[in-house]
Amino acid sequence: MQTELRSCAACGEPISDRFFLEVGGCSWHAHCLRCCMCMCPLDRQQSCYIRERQVYCKADYSKSFGAKCSKCCRGISASDWVRRARDLVFHLACFACDQCGRQLSTGEQFALMDDRVLCKAHYLETVEGGTTSSD
Repeated sequence: MQTELRSCAACGEPISDRFFLEVGGCSWHAHCLRCCMCMCPLDRQQSCYIRERQVYCKADYSKSFGAKCSKCCRGISASDWVRRARDLVFHLACFACDQCGRQLSTGEQFALMDDRVLCKAHYLETVEGGTTSSD
């Protein structure tokens, strides 16, 4: 019985191994499936991620493409509590006035000026001080 050999998406060599990996519609030698950033082997991982034909481990995918806090620039995980303002996302603790540092509460009025969060008092102070940009 003749079997058709598949080519590995990474090295291009035929796959004659008994076991191979199928990821993103492509076939891989087990030892060739590696994260494109850290080069860690992915053959024993439960999952991997593909974006623009590049394969990533979970950690590097999150670092590269995951949501990041608009204040501290650290990653936001699915279990984090967040605040949203327009298209910006903040950790709950990071949603604070850029002027005084006070954390803002749910329902409290605030303003965004040049993607900076201001409490109502500091927004009014800025506007009365002659700043022309406002939200």
